[in-house]
Amino acid sequence: MRATLDCPATPRAHLRAGFTLAEVLVTVTVFGLVMAGLLPFLVTNLRYQFVGEQKLLVNQDVRRATNELVENAREANNFALYQSFFAQSRPNGTAVSRDANASGAVTWADRMLNGQSGDMLVFVYYADSYFDARFYDGVAGNSPDLSQGRVTRLVIYWTAPNRTISGETALYSLDTDTYKPSPSAASWTTGWGATLPAALSTTGVSGTTTLEALLPPATSAWAQASAARIVLNDINGLSTAGACFQNFQNRSLIVRTKILHGSRAKRVTNTYNFTVTPRG
Repeated sequence: MRATLDCPATPRAHLRAGFTLAEVLVTVTVFGLVMAGLLPFLVTNLRYQFVGEQKLLVNQDVRRATNELVENAREANNFALYQSFFAQSRPNGTAVSRDANASGAVTWADRMLNGQSGDMLVFVYYADSYFDARFYDGVAGNSPDLSQGRVTRLVIYWTAPNRTISGETALYSLDTDTYKPSPSAASWTTGWGATLPAALSTTGVSGTTTLEALLPPATSAWAQASAARIVLNDINGLSTAGACFQNFQNRSLIVRTKILHGSRAKRVTNTYNFTVTPRG
């Protein structure tokens, strides 16, 4: 009598090596439909995230610039406003120059007075208690002279092409308390090491006649010099003819700008408006 061995039947499921073509096509189709529905949501979410991040950076710029301008203005006695640091075109195409009246020399007559706008702001600090406000009133007989004044510090803000990012307009700053070339520096009209504090005289025989003699040369090289600190990387003026600062009653400055962030393909902007008044 022979013994027989019974082999168990192979389960049907083990015979299937993979999915059928129809199952794969159905799965891919369903997945594609789901992704097509989710894609607009994902793109919109990424866009909102990008815009939110850039607006946060803009707000940080606004707070930092506001605090700096207010602090410097609070310590300053007065200000002078010029059309531009050097001859250039603003982002909107307006041609501007520090020599606004095109006389061939930068003098008190080139200052922007009540209602006028400019891109070069100078905060002026005096050590003397006999400050004569007529120096800034715009009257020809008064403006060139200030007999009892000694300038101890200048803080200058201006706009010029960004020296590090092509195609952008930056807001620069220069403080004489932190940057003082030697008295022999040939690149400056009067070396701050010997000039400040500077005595402003009525005759010009001793001291300096006007504030303009203390300013840096009106050249593009000085406007983008490495000694100048970049306060804002990308900025456009919103005042008259695209300027950033406006003189209000020869007492206050209205700052009206648009701050930009992001790439050229994705710009995020925010307007920036406030008024600052020097203590003098």
